[in-house]
Amino acid sequence: MISFIIIGRNEGWKLTKCLKSVFNTITFNKLENYEVIFIDSNSQDDSINRAKIFSEVRIYKLIEDYNAAIARNLGAQKSNGELFFFIDADMEIMPNFLRLVYDENHGLYSNFISGRLINYYYNSDAQLVSQDIYNKSNNDRIESTTGGLFLITRDNWNLIEGMRNVFNKSQDIDLALRLAKRNIFLTRKKEIAAIHHTIPYKGNLRIWKDFINKNHLYARSLLYRKNILNFYMYKRLVRNDYTLIILFLLTIISLVFKDLILMNLYFFVLLIRTLNIKKKESSTNILSLIIFYMLRDVTTFIGFFIFFPKTKFKIKFRTIL
Repeated sequence: MISFIIIGRNEGWKLTKCLKSVFNTITFNKLENYEVIFIDSNSQDDSINRAKIFSEVRIYKLIEDYNAAIARNLGAQKSNGELFFFIDADMEIMPNFLRLVYDENHGLYSNFISGRLINYYYNSDAQLVSQDIYNKSNNDRIESTTGGLFLITRDNWNLIEGMRNVFNKSQDIDLALRLAKRNIFLTRKKEIAAIHHTIPYKGNLRIWKDFINKNHLYARSLLYRKNILNFYMYKRLVRNDYTLIILFLLTIISLVFKDLILMNLYFFVLLIRTLNIKKKESSTNILSLIIFYMLRDVTTFIGFFIFFPKTKFKIKFRTIL
């Protein structure tokens, strides 16, 4: 059995598109052995009513602590399948993708699989402003990270006891890093797996909202500390946070030689990074980006030593249908 496990909070019309795409996938692939589960993270909009329209969906609503890790763990716990297809509620899956990675006679062709995403970016008025493709490679790739859409066998999920609830952000990346440490890697197919309806990742609205919500402390400080003995974490650190590494090294060198002028190199690299981002996201303010990345680097470094979020959660939910 394949278990489609959808998680979301306040996704509204996106949830409707998501559920329609799941049942289109079921019909397109002529699936007979499946289930569809929606885990709602205490939405305040009409998400529950939207999900109720689809009679085959089993709905659970988290009513105490919630985040994506808690929701996915609950979905896995309530499922009956030997294969999980995790989907964020703001994603619209492509019906033909599933047949590339799974069939009911042979199961999943690889233990851990995802595909490429088309990102549709919307402004604050829900108007489509741009789009791009995540992972522009024309070949299948083996990766040590994942995002909000992936397929995984129950055995491998249970092998590392699912996701760690402590992660309010980047719980999927932490999961993939822990799997990679056990030599279980994500197969990223070259084909499009879904359309992702979201807001620009580098836009002023998103970056500062993430910063205020301390998302970078989960996605960086906590992620790096929890995986400090994991080689694959360092590959991600170098790729995504090279300015943080430079800040750390130059701070030490400047203190040893008592010469702060060396810190100018950090600001130069930071400027180059923000200019490259500006080319891809023209609506972003360059000064805002510089301030943001500088503050993120500094607080990420400090957070590595002092950021210890709560680890005990009240997992309470209500069965809707």
